[in-house]
Amino acid sequence: MNSLDFLRSSDSLAAYGEYSHDFIQRSSKTPYSPQNSLGSALSPYLREHASDPVGWQEWSAEAFGTARREDRLLFVTAGCYGSHWCRIMTRSCWHDQEVAGMLNSAFVPVMVDLHERPDVDALLSEYCRLQAGQIQDTLAFFPAPLNVFLDSEGRVFFAATWLPKRTMGEVPGLTELLPRIKWLWLMQRPDVERSAYELNASLTQRAELLAGSRHKSNIKHSSFEAMAVLKKAFNIRWGGFSWAGKNSDKFPKFPHYTALHFLLQLAKSGALSEHQKSDALTITDITLRRMWRGGIHDHLGGGFHHYSADERWHLPHFEKLLCEQALMLLIASLFEDIDAKPFNRLLAEDVIFCALHDFATDNSYSQGFRASIGGDIPDAEGEGRFFLWTEDDIKRILPENYAGLFCSAYGVLPGGNFSPEFGGSQMGQNILYEASTVTELAKRYGLRPNDIGEILNQCRKLLLDARGQRVQFPHDNKILLGWNGLMIGAMARASVSFSVPEWKDLAERTALFLHKNLQDKNGSFYRCWLDGQRWGNAQCEDYAYFLWGVCELYNACKHFGAGDKQLGDWLNNAKALADSMLSVLKDDTLGGLYMSDGKDTAFPVRLKSPEDMHFLPNANAVAAIALSELGVMLQEKSYSDAARHIIDCFSAYADDNPLACISLLTANTLWTPVKPKPKPAPKPVLTDEQLNAEPIPSPAQEHDTQQTPSRQSRHSSARQDHSDAGTRRRSARTSRRREH
Repeated sequence: MNSLDFLRSSDSLAAYGEYSHDFIQRSSKTPYSPQNSLGSALSPYLREHASDPVGWQEWSAEAFGTARREDRLLFVTAGCYGSHWCRIMTRSCWHDQEVAGMLNSAFVPVMVDLHERPDVDALLSEYCRLQAGQIQDTLAFFPAPLNVFLDSEGRVFFAATWLPKRTMGEVPGLTELLPRIKWLWLMQRPDVERSAYELNASLTQRAELLAGSRHKSNIKHSSFEAMAVLKKAFNIRWGGFSWAGKNSDKFPKFPHYTALHFLLQLAKSGALSEHQKSDALTITDITLRRMWRGGIHDHLGGGFHHYSADERWHLPHFEKLLCEQALMLLIASLFEDIDAKPFNRLLAEDVIFCALHDFATDNSYSQGFRASIGGDIPDAEGEGRFFLWTEDDIKRILPENYAGLFCSAYGVLPGGNFSPEFGGSQMGQNILYEASTVTELAKRYGLRPNDIGEILNQCRKLLLDARGQRVQFPHDNKILLGWNGLMIGAMARASVSFSVPEWKDLAERTALFLHKNLQDKNGSFYRCWLDGQRWGNAQCEDYAYFLWGVCELYNACKHFGAGDKQLGDWLNNAKALADSMLSVLKDDTLGGLYMSDGKDTAFPVRLKSPEDMHFLPNANAVAAIALSELGVMLQEKSYSDAARHIIDCFSAYADDNPLACISLLTANTLWTPVKPKPKPAPKPVLTDEQLNAEPIPSPAQEHDTQQTPSRQSRHSSARQDHSDAGTRRRSARTSRRREH
C-alpha cells in the first residue's frame, strides 16, 4: 500500500496496531518544537493567527531549511482573510490544543496568505488538481483553504482543501490524518518520498505544458468555439453558466466575469454576425440582471459577494473582494459603450458606492482600496450574520407602514429564507433579494411605481445605517498593487462611459498614491502596503493590472481635456511600468511572463500560465492587452510586438483549452498592430572642399534678389548707404588734418 492509498483508507489508525498512537507520541527524533512567529508578520491574515497554539511559520527559505535540518515534514495551509471556510477551520482546528499538539510534535507548520502570494496560490492549486485527478477539468476550482503536506526537501506528497477536525463522510479529519502521515514518515518513508517524487514530476510536466511553446496557432477560431460552449452552458432562466456534468445545486456558482468581458469585447470588435452579437449581449444582460436581483448583490451597501451556493444567486458566500467589484464595474462600462441602458448606470453607481463605503481606507479616498471584507462576525455562529435579517429586525427599524412593503419586495419571511444547510443553524434569518419588481408591487399595493421606488430607497438607507451599528465583520486592510490597478482602470473607463469626471479624479488619486508608496528608488514595485509599511515583490498580476489601469487612466484624462504635462506624466509612468515588467518577468526563451521574479528558492518550478485563475483575468492576458494599448498610444511597435509574442507563446495551449484561457482570447481580439515608424533619411556626409566652399544661393534666394525689394529692405539699403557715406567723410577730414 503506497502513502496515498493509506491516506485515503477509511480504516482507523488502530487497524495498524493498538500501539500505534502511543508509539507516534513517543517517537519524536528531536526535541524541536516550533514557536508561533506570526506576531511579526505584516499580513493582517497572518497576524490574526499569532495567538494560535500552533507554531506557525511564514512561507520562507528559513522554514524549509528548518524542515531539512530537523528532518521533519512540512504542513502548509494557505488561506485568506475573509474566507468563511478558513474561519471555520480556524475555530475548529487552529485554536484547538489537540490539533496544535499533533502539528507541533511532528511538523513544521507554515501559514500563507493567498492574497499576499498569488504565486503560492497557483502552485498549491496545481498540486490539488494533480492530486484530485482533475487536470482535464479546466474549470476546476479549489477554494481556500488549501492544505498540503511536504517532505523535508519541500516536495508535496498530499494535497487537500478544507479539512474538519474529525472525519466527516469522505472528508478525513485532521486528528485522524496527522497521526497517519506521521506514522508513514517514520515507518514507510520510502513510500512518502516516492509519492512526493511522482507528484512533483507531474507538476514539472504540467509546468512545461503551461509555459507555452514556439509553435504558433491561429486562435481566432477558438474564440467562436468558446462562445459556442458558453452559449450552450448558459442558464437562460437564472443567468450565468451551468457546466455539463455538474449539478448546480451542489457546486458553487461564480459570476465568471472573464467570460462576460470576453463576450462583450467580441461583440464590440465587429467579428460577430448580428445574430451572434445579439446572443452575446443577451447572455450578459440576463446574467447581470439576475445577479442584481439575487442575494449575491448587497442591496444595502452595494457591490457583489464572492459567489453563490445556488443557481438562483440567492445564497451567497458573503466575502467581498476588491478585484471582483472592479471587474463588475468594467463590465457595466463596456456594456454601456455597446448598448446604453439606465440599468448599466445603476449598476456602475452601485459598485462605486460599495468601493467608497466598504473598500476606501480613509475619508479622502486617496490612499487606495483595501483588499477584501469578510462575511463572518468574529465568534458568531454561522456565516453572514452581518448581512442577514429577521422579520422582527425589519419591523423594529422601519416605519410600520413601510415594513410590510419592504418584506414583500425583498423576500423576507417569518421563518427565514436562508436555508440551514447552506449556513448552519440560521433558522429565521433572511438574505435580501428582489422577490418582486417595482411594477408588481405597484399593482399589489395600489401605488405608483415612482412612489414604490422612493419608499424602498428610504428603507434601504435606514437598514444600512442600522447594519452599520452591528459588530463589524473583519476587513483585510492591506492595499494590493494589482487589485487597485484593476479598480483604477475600471473607474477610469466608467468615468468616460458614463461621463462622470469625478470617477477619473478618484482613479488618478489612487494611482498617484500607489506610485508614491509602492515604488522604490530603483523603479521596482512592491505588492502590499499597510500603515506605512510595504512588502512583497510585485508579481505578474501587479504589473499587468496596474499597467492596464494606468493606460485606461491616460485615456480618461485625454477624454476630459487634461494638459500635455499630465498626459505626458501618465504615458511615462506606463512606459516605465511596461519596461520594468518585461525586464523582471519576461521568458526570453519561449516568451510570456513568469508569475513572479523567481527569487523564492522554495519553489520547485518557476510557474508561467495562460489560464484564468479563480475566474480572475490571467496576468499574461492583461499584460498583452495593456502592452497593445500602450503601443498604440505611443505608436511604438516594440510594445505591440511584445503583446503579440505573449499571445503567440500560449496560442497552442489556448487553442486546446479555450475556456481555461478565455482572457487570452480576449487579448487576441483586442490586439492592435502598430506600423514601424519611418526612418529619417541619412544626412549626407560633406567633403572638406564642400564645407569650405562659398554657399550657393538657392533658386528662391536668387529669385528674391531679382524682385523689387520690400519697404523694409529699401530702408535697410538706405541706412547702409548713409553709413558708408559718413565713413568716407570722416576719412577725408582725418586726411586733411594730417596734411596741415
